[in-house]
Amino acid sequence: MLARLILLGFVCLGAVACDDGVARIVFDVRIVDGDNGNPVDGTDADLLRIGIQEGELPAEELQFPVTDGSFNAAVEFQSFLSPTRLRVELSGMSNTLLSAPPSFVPDETSGFIRMVAAAPSSCEPVSFNLMEARRADFGMVLSGQFALLVGGTSAEAQLEFFDAIEWDSNTNTLDALNLELDSLGETRAASIDATQILVLPTEGRPFVFDMADSENRITRVDLHRGAGARSALVSVPGLGAMVIGGEADGEAQVGVTLVQPNATLTSLQLTEPRSGPTAAPMGTDVLVVGGNQVGDAEILLDGESTGTLVATLMDGPREGAILAGDGQSRALLLGGVDETDTLRQDTVEFTGCPNACVAATGPTWPTARLEVLLPQDSTLLVGGTDSRLVEEVRWPDDLVEITPLLELNTERAGAGAIVLESGAFVVAGGNDGVSRRDDFEFCVPAELEPL
Repeated sequence: MLARLILLGFVCLGAVACDDGVARIVFDVRIVDGDNGNPVDGTDADLLRIGIQEGELPAEELQFPVTDGSFNAAVEFQSFLSPTRLRVELSGMSNTLLSAPPSFVPDETSGFIRMVAAAPSSCEPVSFNLMEARRADFGMVLSGQFALLVGGTSAEAQLEFFDAIEWDSNTNTLDALNLELDSLGETRAASIDATQILVLPTEGRPFVFDMADSENRITRVDLHRGAGARSALVSVPGLGAMVIGGEADGEAQVGVTLVQPNATLTSLQLTEPRSGPTAAPMGTDVLVVGGNQVGDAEILLDGESTGTLVATLMDGPREGAILAGDGQSRALLLGGVDETDTLRQDTVEFTGCPNACVAATGPTWPTARLEVLLPQDSTLLVGGTDSRLVEEVRWPDDLVEITPLLELNTERAGAGAIVLESGAFVVAGGNDGVSRRDDFEFCVPAELEPL
């Protein structure tokens, strides 16, 4: 028997007063394992805890007994129009399972929510839903309850949606677009705002994809000379998506393009040409590192047309590096290979950015590897070449550290991922060393973020 949670919503039917008539709307929430079965089978779970928070209302926690793998649980919505967050815990003496969907507005959903449960510090492989195509080195960006998956495949389905509320992958409404698109090759994507996403393919022109406008999904954009595979791409919250540097005719470029909502483009410039840099947002400013022989860094300040050098860094070549930042003032540069193709285990820590940015030696990264995914708006280091490892860059007590978090169930190089506000995350696709993959894993840290 599947374990189910019922959410009850009450909607006013009267034209003036709610007392004139009330209809009950039932939300079906299914808590499942990776095979779409009962997650408590084979466990000693005997208690279900449900946390719910609607908008700015105080969070509530409810408890229900689990008997013989089933329970009867009903939770009543107070508001149908507020962003709602859920937390679920199934626990016993020996076993604990956690789950959380993305934040959602009940009035904007179909009334069905599927929640995959996983043990703390683990990933649950999902078999009941696969991507429409096998993908590696592709873009995956969350917008509301849906993620856009784009590129990284030779199949016709260059674009697809992943519904993170219902756990459903599909090309609904995208079939005509997929027929028009040639193979995009390796592709990256970054949020411009809540509904618009910049897509930067290695093959073909970049475009803005609108998740909210089904009539005008794609707007092509012309970026600066050399923008593409050798550019850094970063989402800057509250500002847009930024494409930085690149290469044209074998020469590094100084161009920068800020892409804002409705495909509005602003041209900026680096202090010097950079091919293959990496970047991280610092508020509405952007830290840019590497992409040249010296391996220096600069800050692109919001409102300034040209970058400003960070004078304390000469790191040397670091091809394929990652820059993980806290989104405010700190970042860690790690990985990449030097001019002899030797993998770099040393790191560089940045503090005091953007106005007093200082670079210093960071901790050693003994598990350094290539093709690691740094999901948008996170400091997770997911998978990589011949690796199942997931780590996290943290700054406890103002000291930076690289902490092992959990392991995936399979090696995934060039995977895609979305990170939910609960701290749970979904990993998709990637290359396992033999072929591209089309499956998902649902992963939870040791604890979910509290409501």
